Amino acid sequence: MRFATWEATLECLLAPGIDFKIRTIELDGKKIKLQIWDTAGQERFRTITTAYYRGAMGIMLVYDITNEKSFDNIKNWIRNIEEHASSDVERMILGNKCDMNEKRQVSKEKGEKLAIDYGIKFLETSAKSSINVEEAFFTLARDIMTKLNRKMNDNSSSGAGIVATN
Repeated sequence: MRFATWEATLECLLAPGIDFKIRTIELDGKKIKLQIWDTAGQERFRTITTAYYRGAMGIMLVYDITNEKSFDNIKNWIRNIEEHASSDVERMILGNKCDMNEKRQVSKEKGEKLAIDYGIKFLETSAKSSINVEEAFFTLARDIMTKLNRKMNDNSSSGAGIVATN
């Protein structure tokens, strides 16, 4: 949750439970409020996370580059998202702990390939060293905003969703 608090503490990095933060950012001159839910990918929260998927506009799937099992779980999370989230939810895969290259178990190329296979954006990050954390959130927020603007333009050009009264 470094993005929301600007600090990476040991407690935060371990994320022992569901963590919730709100952060307001400015994007293209507009203030955007982000609600960030972090379950740390723990299996015991799977039933809870599926409920949050329904209202989510964007989901980040994070694995630990020093832990092959966490990478293997990404496919399960993607299936879960496909079952429970909106079909047009923005998704991004993040390989975290890229500052720990000497302990790497998952190559960057492997992460990139998985993302390409699912048509999802990919970045490697480090919450501890603050590498690409901001970029990840701003990229996802921009993609969501672009999709929302496109939907609004489609609705206004067709007249759908607009009611004029006197």
